[in-house]
Amino acid sequence: MKSDTRVFIDAAIRFEILGETYEFSKQPVSAYGVSGMDWGKLTSTSGFGQRFGKKIRIQVRIHEGADSMDFDCEAIVTREITQQEELFGLHFLLDPKTQSQLKKLIADKGYLPKSYTRKYPRIPSNQLIQTFPLRAMVTARTPASSGLPVDQSYIFDVANLSPTGALLSTENPNTISIVPGTRIRMALEPRGWFAKPIQTAALICRATDEINPSSGNFIRFIGVSFQEMDAANRENFLELLKDILARLKSLEP
Repeated sequence: MKSDTRVFIDAAIRFEILGETYEFSKQPVSAYGVSGMDWGKLTSTSGFGQRFGKKIRIQVRIHEGADSMDFDCEAIVTREITQQEELFGLHFLLDPKTQSQLKKLIADKGYLPKSYTRKYPRIPSNQLIQTFPLRAMVTARTPASSGLPVDQSYIFDVANLSPTGALLSTENPNTISIVPGTRIRMALEPRGWFAKPIQTAALICRATDEINPSSGNFIRFIGVSFQEMDAANRENFLELLKDILARLKSLEP
């Protein structure tokens, strides 16, 4: 399932916040936004820390050889957290025409960086696949200062899946207490004819926080890496993946 689909193109981004103008001369943008930007002097307690989840007005300028595309749009400020650093991103709020033009330009002139390529590409959630697990129960040991039970369980949606990890999401605001570096227990909810249980230990590697533009709800995405999985669960998981891939292939035109 390796893919050479182009997903990024370099762009200059400019915006104003708290009365100051900020410019980023070369950022990889997708059709949905930009991520991995350095907070710099905009620390989590000022600047973007105050703006997380808010809408700001941005200018995007793309010049790729003879091709160019300039547009202004609103964007929602997102937050990205790893064990080493805290970054920010911008979720573009584009009209359908602008997004379609941006997708076409990326497909024609964009690129797929080596750092983005995984040994095992993630399989995006697909409700048409009968056995694709749509939810997972995550149990995490939360800090005593959170006021929550020490071992707290949360229900997450499964955004994508691979042999080595998964991307999960939830609108439960209490999940802000579980951060990268947290070890969790994860159980996939059976779906369709595949009723075999699958449980594994996992490590949270990255968290991304957004605001749902429709409801205004907090959304937390967590990228997890599977850790200890016993032989029985591994066998069940590989059987599930094979079934998902076979059904995915049957959906191809």
